[in-house]
Amino acid sequence: MNTTAKGATAAVLLIVPVVAELVSEPLGDGTAFTIAFAASQLVGWLLLAGLCRDLAGVHPPANRRDRVGARLLVAGCVAEMLFAATYGALEVVTGEPEASFVFFSLGLLLTTVGGLLRGSQLRRAGVEMAGVGLMAAAVLGFLAIAVGSDPFHDIFLLTGYAAWAVVGVGAARSRIAEHGLSLSPR
Repeated sequence: MNTTAKGATAAVLLIVPVVAELVSEPLGDGTAFTIAFAASQLVGWLLLAGLCRDLAGVHPPANRRDRVGARLLVAGCVAEMLFAATYGALEVVTGEPEASFVFFSLGLLLTTVGGLLRGSQLRRAGVEMAGVGLMAAAVLGFLAIAVGSDPFHDIFLLTGYAAWAVVGVGAARSRIAEHGLSLSPR
């Protein structure tokens, strides 16, 4: 799967269940929905971890600070995958998945720091769209946990997820411009 498809698919997988829960509040109360939510989050963040690795392959981190940023970004994706797996497992076992939000918050904090560091490095390297997308995802993700009241939490969360689609498109455009590659999978 190419970077554009990874970013867009991940954004959709992360956004759709949140919107579905907002539109139909009782929908979010069922175990089946909770399991579907957890599965979509797991797959979405798995795709984003792959997108981050693709970025590192095309645009390797330039120095120690940039390597730390890239690693924090992937660690944030892993923490979000742990959130999704724990959320689903706790729902099945106990019916109370709320304890899993520790991983959710940790993941967003890691992607905030990693996204800002990595995004600024990509911008310096001329990968403007992917860099700005990463920085937007980072800031909006942080705002989603810093501003817990609705509707702002949901607005920041959803727009932060959407920013990952921009990262995917920016990575693909950069590959085409720098390496003469196509948008097809590797």
